[in-house]
Amino acid sequence: MPLLVLDPATERVGGDMSSKPKILLYSHDTYGLGHLRRSLAIAHRLAHDIPNLYQLLVTGSMVAGAFALPPRLDMVKLPALTKRSSGKYKARALPLSLKQVIAWREHLILQAVQHFKPDIVLVDKVADGVCGELLPALRYLKAWRPETTIVLGMRDIEDSPAATRLEWQARDTYRLLDSVYDLILYYGQRDVFDPVRAYEMSEHAAAKLIPCGYIRFEQAMRPPEAVRRELGTDDLPLVLVTVGGGGDGFHILKICLEMVSALPVERRPFHTLVVTGPLMSHRQRRQVRSLCPAGKVTVLEFTPDLLSYMNAADVVVSMAGYNTVAELLSLRKRAILIPRMHTRAEQRIRAEHLVRRGLVHVIRPDELTPERLWQEILEAMQMPPPDHTLNVDGLTQVSRVIGQLLARPRRRGGAPLPSAEPAVTAESVLVGG
Repeated sequence: MPLLVLDPATERVGGDMSSKPKILLYSHDTYGLGHLRRSLAIAHRLAHDIPNLYQLLVTGSMVAGAFALPPRLDMVKLPALTKRSSGKYKARALPLSLKQVIAWREHLILQAVQHFKPDIVLVDKVADGVCGELLPALRYLKAWRPETTIVLGMRDIEDSPAATRLEWQARDTYRLLDSVYDLILYYGQRDVFDPVRAYEMSEHAAAKLIPCGYIRFEQAMRPPEAVRRELGTDDLPLVLVTVGGGGDGFHILKICLEMVSALPVERRPFHTLVVTGPLMSHRQRRQVRSLCPAGKVTVLEFTPDLLSYMNAADVVVSMAGYNTVAELLSLRKRAILIPRMHTRAEQRIRAEHLVRRGLVHVIRPDELTPERLWQEILEAMQMPPPDHTLNVDGLTQVSRVIGQLLARPRRRGGAPLPSAEPAVTAESVLVGG
């Protein structure tokens, strides 16, 4: 049932005349699919709970259009970036310098804010945007649209505490959290990982932080038996191997296919489904196809219906990205995580926390061999599905907070009421203030 219904005749919010409620979601999407899928999960839930809401997604993802979009949402596609192995950014496809691409993206983001005039801006993860590209838009909002509520969506883990503190100091993130952002939605649990303590956030910033729980993508899933019929698994267990977007997952798929190829088809005790991801290079996709043995193995390049395959699987082998882990936890799947170890320590830390809770198996990339993977899969199949009490319903809290922000009284034109209205704080939102 919708959480917030606005009067369609008067477009009334909180009892006062106002423009149609609008939210702008910024998702930089330089690598992988995680930021895009998290933003789309939120957008879908908001569209359901707040029927008259209009949304604009600003994204750099190359595959944003491949996913189903909620009603009343449009997109601004930014020129795409990607990361070098060193972690530095570059233009993904265009013959432009990084400086030129960032300037172009800055201009598009600022125009989106100016023309769309959002009531709320929800920024995913990067407070200042890639290479500071969000700063002109943030300055504009503070100077010319102070009534706009600026919210940061914080992933459960950014990086190691030391690396995050250094990065936040260099990028002036601490000042942005203290002075620019009105609220911080934390997509995790502080009893699993506490960013306030780990990253030494100020008391002022900590007071804005609202723990929401883990965000998972809500979508209709096909019955497991329909998925198994499609794959032709017969009565065999199903092992799904997924590497997210696939930009750096080739080694995992190569080891997996070498593992399967080591046994003749009649001795393979499970059916293997390999999903390369849309961001894997064409050359590597061809290599995956060439390595794929005949019999009891299926290769898909990309599917927007990955959840159905994950739900049908007996064991999932994957990296330890935020979205994949949230979905594994929500489906209570036996999982073998192979965390990315370079660029950021985020996946390693996430995997370590889950191992300590007995929820997953983990293989370090430098310890990954066909023999080790085989052993871990067979052991995982003998274990019961993981049981836990982690909150994987973060979308409910995110939607509730956004709904309460939109319902705060505003006068005509969207400007906030005079200073008699209390400031927006995490405490006031949580208690419905």
